[in-house]
Amino acid sequence: MVSYCFNGQRLIYYTGLHISEYEFNPDSKEFPAKAKCIDRVFINTRLILIRNMIGEISNEVLASGETLTPDLLRERLNRKLKAKPVKVEKAEKKTTFLEYFDIYIKDLPNRINPITGAKLSKAMPVKYTNVKNLFMDFCKHEGRNYDFNDINENFNKRFIAYMLNEKKYAVNTYGRALKFLKTILKDATKQGFNTSTAYQSIITGISEPSESIYLNEAELNNIYNLDLSKTPGRERVRDLFLIGCYTGLRFSDYTTINPEDVKGGRLRIQAQKTKQNIVIPIHPNFEKILQKYNFQLPPAISNQKFNEALKEIAREAKITETVVTRITKGGEVQTTSQDKCELVTSHVARRSFATNSFKRGVEPLLIMAITGHKTEKEFQKYIKVSEEEKADLFAKSINWEEKPKVERKPKATAKSKK
Repeated sequence: MVSYCFNGQRLIYYTGLHISEYEFNPDSKEFPAKAKCIDRVFINTRLILIRNMIGEISNEVLASGETLTPDLLRERLNRKLKAKPVKVEKAEKKTTFLEYFDIYIKDLPNRINPITGAKLSKAMPVKYTNVKNLFMDFCKHEGRNYDFNDINENFNKRFIAYMLNEKKYAVNTYGRALKFLKTILKDATKQGFNTSTAYQSIITGISEPSESIYLNEAELNNIYNLDLSKTPGRERVRDLFLIGCYTGLRFSDYTTINPEDVKGGRLRIQAQKTKQNIVIPIHPNFEKILQKYNFQLPPAISNQKFNEALKEIAREAKITETVVTRITKGGEVQTTSQDKCELVTSHVARRSFATNSFKRGVEPLLIMAITGHKTEKEFQKYIKVSEEEKADLFAKSINWEEKPKVERKPKATAKSKK
């Protein structure tokens, strides 16, 4: 029902739209149909249309000098809305691909992760807006507006060439843009706004392994043993970072641990991103840090300032070996040499936990139970063992002293040959 109040009068108008109570979001005036509602895009769009029509009719009546009444407003609404079927109206003004970008982005806060059942990250609208802006820049560069039917092999080649040659994007950056673009196309197809399916076999997200670092146990001990008492701010950053290294939690989780989360030698916490309940055994150094703050950990600063402080701390801990990284950018492989300390960020903590646990021989499935990875493929991206370390691990897993017995057969004599 639509309720419209004006000049002390009130119009109650039946929209003809139905949804179940569990699909209804009473807190959203613009998008009352929740993400779990199959027809949410159509219903939300239809309600916006009705609301806009009420405003248009009110302005028309006032401009003509007539007196606006609920009956007059209802009669004009019926004339506009019921003179033709809803679906015909939808087909009359075709929603373009660029327009559907806005529909999709506006609906993101109402969507849920189908795996976790939790709402999508607040960063998702920003990420998709960036892809929309990229798409608009490409259309401007091409001098044309690409619509659903234009998303074909030629578009894919030109779009990739634009991202490589004009934007100078790295492989993972343009691969992620293609992945997001395909997600929107799939949703538009599902909602009936797109009938062209050529994109399904043409647009494919691409990626290359990222050369990320981790800190081994010796390096973590160097950081742990630093005397930072003269710089309390850096000391708090160090301690929070080490907790991440000893728990495998994300920055958003290891900076929000509460005293009640620790009990019986275990840390019990619900991951903010996945809503997964995680139980983690407490590392001895982690316990000392908890005792140091009387189990009430200090609040974290912004991620940017946190990372800046980490680089200074890592340099003071003598973590300065040269690290060579390679990335494909603009279609060319670029090589960069940096001190390892310059690559230390908050996320290195999670990577260090996974890699050090793996090196200690912990079963991957047990590590994944703590890190929250759903697939071993995703988990393997966090294992940053060098080729030398792989050789060491292989050598330790085999007892070289126990040599296999090789029996030599006696040489055949002339008699035996005969």
